[in-house]
Amino acid sequence: MDFVPARDTSVTSGLDQSQGQAKRVSNERQMIAKLDPAELQDRYLRLYDDNLILKQHARKQEDKIKRLATKLTKVVEDKKKSEATPLGVKVAGRGTETENLLDEYRNKISELRDQNKLLKQRVVLSQQQLQAAQQMKKSQTLYDNVSSRIDTGQSKRIPSPLLHNIRVIGPRDSARNTGTTPRPNTGLLEDARVANKQLEESLQRAHQQLSTYEQQMESLRQQLQQRDGEHEQNLLRLRSQATGGDSRTNLQENIDMIRLQRDLRDKSDELRRLQTQSTNFESQNRSLQVTNAELLKEIDRLDRQIKDEQQRTVQLRTELRNGSRSNSVVYELQAQIEDFRRECELLKEANAKLVSSAFSGDRDREFREKERALKLQIAQLEAAMRADLGERGTLLDRLTLEKDSNKKTDDEHRAMHLKYLEMKEKYDDLAEKMKFFERETDINMKEIEEALIILRQRKQRQEPNFDFLQKVDDEKGQNLNRRLLELESQLAETANELEKTRNLLFMQYKINRDYKLEVDCVQRKLDENQSEFQSRILESGQLLDIRAERIQKLEKALKDVAYGTRQYRVQEQPAVDGNLTNDLIEDAIELERGQNLIEVHISRASFNERALEYFGKNTDPSTFCSLEFFEHELQMTPIVKGRTPEYNFTAQYIVNVDDFLLYYLQKEYTVIELHQTVGQSFQTIARCKLSLKQLIEGNQGRLHGTAKLIASHQDTIDIGTFGVVEYWVRLRVPMEQAFRLLKEKMKAQGYLVTTSRQATKTADDIDQQREMDPNMNELTIAILSCSNVKASSPDHQPDLYCIYKFYDFADHDTITIPSSNNPNIDDRAQYPVPMDADLDRYLKQAQLTIFVFDDRDQKDDRYVARADIPLLPLSHDNQIRGTFEMHNDRGENNGTMDVTLKWTYSYTPPSSATRTPAQRLKSGSSVPREPLALLPDESISGHKTLAEKQKEMNIKLKSRDVLGPGGEPRTKPDVPRNSSGSRSPTFAEQPRNGRQRTSSNASSHSKQVSFDNRIDRAQPRPQTEDHLTPSETSRTVSPGK
Repeated sequence: MDFVPARDTSVTSGLDQSQGQAKRVSNERQMIAKLDPAELQDRYLRLYDDNLILKQHARKQEDKIKRLATKLTKVVEDKKKSEATPLGVKVAGRGTETENLLDEYRNKISELRDQNKLLKQRVVLSQQQLQAAQQMKKSQTLYDNVSSRIDTGQSKRIPSPLLHNIRVIGPRDSARNTGTTPRPNTGLLEDARVANKQLEESLQRAHQQLSTYEQQMESLRQQLQQRDGEHEQNLLRLRSQATGGDSRTNLQENIDMIRLQRDLRDKSDELRRLQTQSTNFESQNRSLQVTNAELLKEIDRLDRQIKDEQQRTVQLRTELRNGSRSNSVVYELQAQIEDFRRECELLKEANAKLVSSAFSGDRDREFREKERALKLQIAQLEAAMRADLGERGTLLDRLTLEKDSNKKTDDEHRAMHLKYLEMKEKYDDLAEKMKFFERETDINMKEIEEALIILRQRKQRQEPNFDFLQKVDDEKGQNLNRRLLELESQLAETANELEKTRNLLFMQYKINRDYKLEVDCVQRKLDENQSEFQSRILESGQLLDIRAERIQKLEKALKDVAYGTRQYRVQEQPAVDGNLTNDLIEDAIELERGQNLIEVHISRASFNERALEYFGKNTDPSTFCSLEFFEHELQMTPIVKGRTPEYNFTAQYIVNVDDFLLYYLQKEYTVIELHQTVGQSFQTIARCKLSLKQLIEGNQGRLHGTAKLIASHQDTIDIGTFGVVEYWVRLRVPMEQAFRLLKEKMKAQGYLVTTSRQATKTADDIDQQREMDPNMNELTIAILSCSNVKASSPDHQPDLYCIYKFYDFADHDTITIPSSNNPNIDDRAQYPVPMDADLDRYLKQAQLTIFVFDDRDQKDDRYVARADIPLLPLSHDNQIRGTFEMHNDRGENNGTMDVTLKWTYSYTPPSSATRTPAQRLKSGSSVPREPLALLPDESISGHKTLAEKQKEMNIKLKSRDVLGPGGEPRTKPDVPRNSSGSRSPTFAEQPRNGRQRTSSNASSHSKQVSFDNRIDRAQPRPQTEDHLTPSETSRTVSPGK
């Protein structure tokens, strides 16, 4: 094979790849350099968190896969084991489902443990972080990153590279989530203010030190001046001494001068040092003032920034609020539009259905007739089923009897067979013995028999004849064989009878199956009819709701028309008459329906000469008018001076247009009186009457004219015609329109009255229909008397009264019989109850407990006597009448009580068809269902008959308990009613007599009794013989007559 040289391209391809990677890396670095480092770090941390979450999810998925794999292996192993094991052997151990549940619970427990560990680690870490944060808060402020311009002596914090990119378990922005941490701007501002206060305090201390230093400098300057003066004096003295003193004194003076010069030099050095310190303090003060000004500028800038931020947040909140409101308004409008569309569609459908249903009366009658026919058919089928059940019960009873006889014959046959086997064994033993004897002795049995016969003959000759013993033995054998044949024949006969009964039961099973199919068909049809009926009821209910809404709207409109709850606006009417100007017409007034506005305007009055003579020629009389209209208050015009006063007064009256107003306008008059003021009093000098009949007759609704003022006869004034008054009267609503509104109002009120009467009538009809419910009955409980009742203390006779509670009614108490050991109570109460499964269970399981209390006894929880009355006879339509013994709270006998309990109508126990689903569940849980029939291959021994179940339940079922005397369900008699058609009041509803126990004759302490005879709590306590008196045992329960 030849090797052809080829060019190696791997190196170039590798170079190209490395160059492409370098370019890509450079491009990525450029893109990363453009990004913000904080954003880049945030992205990195997010990706890191996502990676961790994905790893945790992957681990969980791997754990799930492992668990599923183990489950799969276990299932495969179990399947192999089940295939390997035979059918008869049962493999011990728990099922795979329980093992799977245990595995799931173990996995959940391990997960919870891991979570608990992680939470504990987080708690420890958060505690460490909290301690570190507290230490950092103590040693760190927000201004640590700002380098101080003055050497404070504190060591600067050097940022450690180890703390970079340290990630902490928990939320990143914990400071943002906490609601108690302040905003950063406010914190900076507070820290700046604190620093400013500290700087101001240090500045004040520096000022104080500077002032002390200045005082010291001034004192030193004064001392220096004093010493200079002293030095000059010393020099002058030395010069004078030098001229006239000796050398020793000169030397001493020179020494003193040198000492003073040295002291002066020290003082000047100290002065220079103090001056340098003062200059340093001044420079520090200037720097502090500069930093203070900068901090103040920074504080102002931060204040402005905070204000801008606050304004921006307020604007954003207002914009957000407005946006949310607008969105909510838009959503509400859209929802209203959708509702209006649906309502429009429903109204259209309802209108169409109303139009279609208006002509469907015949169909309703047909459906009602069909419903009646189906109900009759269902009742017939129920009666047939009840009859079949009765026949089936009798057949099962016969079957049990036959079964018992068959068992007896089987036992006898078994005993005879055992005897037969024993005789056969004995015979075989004898035969074997004879055969063995023949073989051993070579003797033939025939010869032995012949010899025995010969011997017997000889014995018969010599001895008396004992043949009757052999005959007895033969007869016994024949009797046994005959008995065996008879038993075999009886066995064959019983087998034939059993086969016949089996065939009969199989036929009955077929018949019941056919009945069941028919009942299922009927039930299916009934369900279909009920579903159709329910759909029609729903449809008619919707139509009725729509009609009710329309009726309510119309009733509201009628109420608005009848009672004036709606207001309307009266339009302006331009003035037609020249005397009525538009200036006098005010703005339109809103009036309620059925109201009108009558305006009476008094313009001016003119007096004649006789009136002026009365007033006097040279005087201007002060007059005013009063106006009296209908039932309103008296109106007064302003007081006007002059001989022709112009009042220009308008009185407005809001009136209801009714018969009284019309009568007033047609028959009565409006009176205007003229009064003259005299000082602070007035006198009536004239009056006139205005007839407003033309307002009703005219079409304009306005009346203008003048009326003569007739002088009044008070104060001996007899002038006659006093003058004229000009007036006008106007109706804002024309009378024709007012009449129309009045008619509408009266008509609406009439409609409302008739509808209210119809509503009350229908309500009464509904109440009567409810009272005519055929499933209701009334129980009368009569407590006649008590005898030989002893009080708890023997020193007084008791004031006795009784309390009891029946079913779910309230507690009933009787009247109090004072000072009697044999009270004649004679209390009767009637209780209307529905005859349903709850009442039937209550009557069969509970008992009526009647407590007798002494009103003089001050103890609340102690009763004198107690009687327990079983209610089981009431469930069989029997009345309870008798004398029952009573016991006190210690269980001792304490008198007797005569009680009567009876039904007003015949009591019918509820059938399964009238029970509710809850009642059926309750009854189904307590009483097992009876199987319909037995299949041919089923055994009868495993089932109990109806008679055995009746014996176990101790209930005597009679035909009249299920059916009436004629095989039909009993009908309840009509409820007694009075002449008005309502139900007559019962004894419990009738008022008590004057002896009724009230709070006045009862004890101040109420007796607390717990009645524990409810259905869910009560367990009937059978009465023993020693609890009953002889009279009670003889007449405790008597059948109803």
